Amino acid sequence: MNKNLGLWLLLLPISLLAQPRDPFRPLPSPDCATPAESPASWQLKGIIGQATLRYAWIVTPAGQWLRAKPRQTLLAGRWQVEQVLERQLTLKEALGDPACPAAENRVVLTLGKHKEEK
Repeated sequence: MNKNLGLWLLLLPISLLAQPRDPFRPLPSPDCATPAESPASWQLKGIIGQATLRYAWIVTPAGQWLRAKPRQTLLAGRWQVEQVLERQLTLKEALGDPACPAAENRVVLTLGKHKEEK
């Protein structure tokens, strides 16, 4: 019995430090993607293949190269390659959660057009 009382006395100050939750603020959704997890800042570097099957080569802002083909999912399944054309790649958000605010649900990357080149 003495050991249990000592444990409770140790935990009491920690529980007093906890802040109560604001009931008017929505609960945070940990599954929502951050803007950094969007392919909008990726650069399309090349496309190879024929009309029946094309592969796109992409570079992320971190310098990682990705090869993408139609119907492939990226970013932990959150985005899907919708279409790979001769000079263009279209990605769409695969997991649209109504609780998560989506800035954009479709991203189009074009060869030779980057945000720096306006």
